[in-house]
Amino acid sequence: MAWRNRVEVSYKALRANVAAVRAAAGGRHVVAVVKADAYGLGLERCARIYHESGVAALAVAAISEADRVRSAVPEARVILLGAPLPEERKDVLTSGYEVCVSTVDEVQEFAHLASQRNPHPVHVFVDTGMGRFGCVPEEAEQTIREVLSWNTLRLAGIATQYPMATNPDFSAKQEEQFQALLGRLPPLPPDCWIHYANSEGVMLRPPGNAHAVRCGLLLVGIVPDGCPDPGVQPAVRWLSSLSLVKRLPKGHGISYNHETLLERDSLVGIVPVGYADGYPISLSRSRRATVLIQGKRCPVLGRVTMDYLIVDCTDLPTPPSPGEAVVLFGAQGGERISISELSRLAGTIPYDILCGMRGRCEVVGVP
Repeated sequence: MAWRNRVEVSYKALRANVAAVRAAAGGRHVVAVVKADAYGLGLERCARIYHESGVAALAVAAISEADRVRSAVPEARVILLGAPLPEERKDVLTSGYEVCVSTVDEVQEFAHLASQRNPHPVHVFVDTGMGRFGCVPEEAEQTIREVLSWNTLRLAGIATQYPMATNPDFSAKQEEQFQALLGRLPPLPPDCWIHYANSEGVMLRPPGNAHAVRCGLLLVGIVPDGCPDPGVQPAVRWLSSLSLVKRLPKGHGISYNHETLLERDSLVGIVPVGYADGYPISLSRSRRATVLIQGKRCPVLGRVTMDYLIVDCTDLPTPPSPGEAVVLFGAQGGERISISELSRLAGTIPYDILCGMRGRCEVVGVP
């Protein structure tokens, strides 16, 4: 069967990846991050599989995502990693989502909105170097003590974030700051999670006294650069098909501005995917991007356009036909193009490739 633009998500691989990450976490709880539509793989699909496979909680960035998790997995523990807008705070409380706070003002507003009958769970985020959410360590003790002072709130966690876990010196300083803070605190509730490791941190940093880790990329089956592989499997493959095959003579220009001129008589294929679907236009500059046809790499020629790629099929053992399968990333035959490879050639990161799939992409789950 020919597909114009199909993204396949392997249920088997997702389940295997949860098991691999849980093993790598060494007894710590795994919080599966499913923000941004589970990095393009489908929030509802991934939330159900991750929950069934034994993760302790599901984390998102926005209340709209939390609502989708709640609809898909009503019994799941849901953590809002981002700061809700002021007008969303009451809805967060009504829905029962665990929320991360960065300031005393946020704590006090949630405390006034919440009920003594049902103390609301909050995580205090500590900014040890990310520069995004969280209070700086000098203010964190006050913020945590503020949470503990209210009978309408429950301290569910204390967290921080590695901005570059591959830098051991900087990460060690973060951990030192964080542990010093924890040492200044009064006794914490027994169910309060300490959590700071992301996918890179799980693989590169010591567990310390953490109770949980937050993972997204590893669960998708992508090993961050510089990290050992815990045994995860690629869970996603992007497919298309040839819509046209034609012969062009040596010297013929390819695509807009003729940035490529054919150096030989060539057989070219037209693939109905372009930057409107999330295939990066920056790959036009790399001159090394390829797709897979018949299990062989075929170079992308010229500029990536809005709706199409032009690829060189000249060296294939058998001249291809319209409708023949094309793999943009993933495996075909004995060859594979990884998302990491594609992102490096595009001058970006795997998250950007995954979250960038859009437009006419049909995302489907496969066994």
